[in-house]
Amino acid sequence: MLKRLKNKLKNEFAVKDFVLEGKNFRNGRISGQEYFDLLIGKKDKERLMRISLYHGDLPNYQPWVELFSIVPVIKSDGKSIDYFGSDLEYYLLDLISAELNEGGRIFVEYYEDQETMDMLSRGVPEPCTRLGNQLFRRGFTWFKDWYFAEGFNEGGQKLQAEKPIDEEHETKHLEGIKEEAEKFLENEDEYEKTGYTERAFERAREILKDFDSTDQP
Repeated sequence: MLKRLKNKLKNEFAVKDFVLEGKNFRNGRISGQEYFDLLIGKKDKERLMRISLYHGDLPNYQPWVELFSIVPVIKSDGKSIDYFGSDLEYYLLDLISAELNEGGRIFVEYYEDQETMDMLSRGVPEPCTRLGNQLFRRGFTWFKDWYFAEGFNEGGQKLQAEKPIDEEHETKHLEGIKEEAEKFLENEDEYEKTGYTERAFERAREILKDFDSTDQP
C-alpha cells in the first residue's frame, strides 16, 4: 500500500516551475511507517516539508499520510511562492488523495496556514475552512481538528481527514457536513466580518448548493 506514492515522491518530478524529490527515508516508530523529507529545487534543494507514510495492515488498519513541518513561503531557484493555496499544494493533495482508498486518512499540520488556523480556532466547520474544503473536495468526509496535542509526539496543530469506508458511512458523514454548513450560515451574524470569514461562508453556501443539485430529480 502507498508504494506507488512513495516511488513517485522519491524520484525527481516537476510541478509547474518547481522540482520535487523525496530524500532521507527512514523507519518510523511503528511497523509499516516511514518518514522522509520532501525537497524542492533544481540546484539548491531546500526542504519543503516532512512526510510520514503508514502503509497499513489491511483489513484492520488503513494506510495514512501525514504532512508536517511545512515551509509556508518557498524560496527556490530564484523564485518565491506561498505554499498554502498554491498549485503546488493542490498537486500534492491530488497526488496523495488519489492513493488513499476507502478509510484512508490524511493528517496535515496547519499552524503555519494562517487562514485555516484562524477559522478553526473560531469554530468554523472543517469543510468550510480553506484546508478542510480542499480535503472535502477530494473525497474526505470525516474530520478531526488536533488543536491540542495529547502527548509528546504529535507535533503542531493538524487537521485529520478520512475517506468513508462505504456508502452508508459516506451518506452519514455528508448529512453531518450539510447540517454543520446550515448551522454555520444561520449563525453568520455572530462572526466578525473578515476576508477569512467571508470565504468560509461562501464555501458553506457552495457545499449546500452541491447538495441541492444532487437532490434534484
